[in-house]
Amino acid sequence: MYKSISMFRRTAVALGALAVFSLTALPASAQALPKAIKDAGVIRIGVKCDSPPFGASGTDGKPAGIEIEMAKQIGIAAFGAAEKAELSCVATDARIPSLTGGKIDLIIATLGKTPSREQVIDYSDIYYWGSSRVIVPKDSKVQKLADLDGKSMLIIKGGSQLKWLKERIPSLEFVQLNTNADNLQALQQGRADGYVGDAITIATLAANYPEFRTLEEPVDLGFNGVGVRKGEDELKAFVNGVVKKLKNEKFYSKTVPTFVKDPVVAVEMVKSFETDPPAAK
Repeated sequence: MYKSISMFRRTAVALGALAVFSLTALPASAQALPKAIKDAGVIRIGVKCDSPPFGASGTDGKPAGIEIEMAKQIGIAAFGAAEKAELSCVATDARIPSLTGGKIDLIIATLGKTPSREQVIDYSDIYYWGSSRVIVPKDSKVQKLADLDGKSMLIIKGGSQLKWLKERIPSLEFVQLNTNADNLQALQQGRADGYVGDAITIATLAANYPEFRTLEEPVDLGFNGVGVRKGEDELKAFVNGVVKKLKNEKFYSKTVPTFVKDPVVAVEMVKSFETDPPAAK
């Protein structure tokens, strides 16, 4: 009998240890949400509505795109329902102020990770990596990046490509506008020599504008993460769990083709979501 009790105690201790291990080994998405978000009953997420296929205004006027679907998954992980992710369209230069000002809880809006931004906000683990590209008028004499010496470039306000290009082409002048639509219209009007943006967004937009062509050389290598306010480690851990889960479950292999019809572009984009990025140079 004493032997049985002893064995029972040892088993209970072992099971207790296993339980503790299991709890610590749970994915971060199983961790508790911050109390303020729990009490609100929704998680407010800033998204892009002018950067297809990441995020754009759908035919019904609601945000649609790959990052929109990611945001919905966070709503499901947090509260069991996609609609619990309260989505707000944010312009590029308003993303971080909207977060730090408390208007939103997270940013999932093509937010590239840069040292200057990391001084202001925290990032989740990287969920997407890729380069940017430049489009120019079809009849432009610009054939490579070096040809932009002394010329002008359109870029979205707050675009991370500015620093990279300025370091390499100091004479390049920049015209910063609010949206992709503004920049494309400005390029059509001849207000600058080219327009730089995320490679996939540029490819998607340029496909609808035969008067433009894309330079082959990549610009920069960007790493996108979910923006989180400084000090909100509990929320960051929760988001990291969702980011890891989506990658492991090949969420992007199923989602990307819904928004990217060109199979070649879709394959490259899935690669950028589901594989580790190359080392930054």
